[in-house]
Amino acid sequence: MSHLQAIKKSTTPYSKPKPVKKIFIAGVGAVGCTLIQQLEKQPSLRIVGICNSRRVQWFNNGKANYAHDDLQKAPDKNWEQILKKLISFKQGSVIFVDATGSPEVSDLYPELFENGIHVVTPSKLANTQSQETFDKLHEISVKNNVEFHYETNVGAGLPVVNTVKNLISSGDKILEISGVVSGTMTYLFSELEKGATFSETVNKARTLGYAEPDPRDDLSGEDVARKFLILARICGIKIERDEVSVESLIPNHLKKVESTQFLKELKESDSHWNERIQNEAENGRVLRYTGKLKDGKISVGIESVPKLSALGSLTGTTNLITIRTKRYNDQPLTIQGPGAGKEVTAAGVLADLLKI
Repeated sequence: MSHLQAIKKSTTPYSKPKPVKKIFIAGVGAVGCTLIQQLEKQPSLRIVGICNSRRVQWFNNGKANYAHDDLQKAPDKNWEQILKKLISFKQGSVIFVDATGSPEVSDLYPELFENGIHVVTPSKLANTQSQETFDKLHEISVKNNVEFHYETNVGAGLPVVNTVKNLISSGDKILEISGVVSGTMTYLFSELEKGATFSETVNKARTLGYAEPDPRDDLSGEDVARKFLILARICGIKIERDEVSVESLIPNHLKKVESTQFLKELKESDSHWNERIQNEAENGRVLRYTGKLKDGKISVGIESVPKLSALGSLTGTTNLITIRTKRYNDQPLTIQGPGAGKEVTAAGVLADLLKI
């Protein structure tokens, strides 16, 4: 053996087999189904069960061959029975993935934590309830030595949440977080700049899966408000939702109508947005839907920016988040990339699973 070979042999890290974690996925919509596909290539993660709003299906052969028809024929969902089965596994070996966006499911987190079950979720519901609920939830997870990961709460698969956490844990101080954190809104305004109408763009975003089934969840600004609320709380700021200033894009008379009626009557807003976009273009500017966290306060709404600026040049579903800290003050950190889409969101969830 040569000297070089001896060095290589002595420095080769020993790869210890990872213990297999059991995954239960609640919600098999766009993100849930994509996650199932991505998990096929992860031997250390095994799906033991899935459920939708009505049915639950268990897998005993180590591989989840998900088919919509099979799930439709599966037994009725019963959370008491599901939890009983998950708790029966070795403590710490189960990860519960909430891909539902359902309050009923997020309300289960405390019980899951108390029984040694980790939680990974793209849903923002649990983290955006009252400050008291947020604090108690995180205290329970720490007390029971379980992990709670929600990187995809902000920026889909972009490393925003963990970056902020790491900066704080290393002793840095967050001074300001700002930018575009909604891929849906980037898509909306970049399409309007190309000449598309407001109503057709909203419908297209819904069809492509960029917007929620009821686009008002995005157009209201609530999605962006929730993301900044989570970032603020991670920074240690005590803040409630009603303290966040939010500008809505929804016409007042369409705020409470049925979803189908909303989509039908949205055409009435086309001329307004066409005129507004043209006025900005004449001045070399564009509109972006931004958020800002500074001095303990959050503001969310439409901002006019130069077309040739970093925010102005955003297209597609791109997010751009700027983090200014005590260390990164003159040159703040910038995180940029796709902020919507089932593939990147599912990949973000998978990354959280692999951390555990």
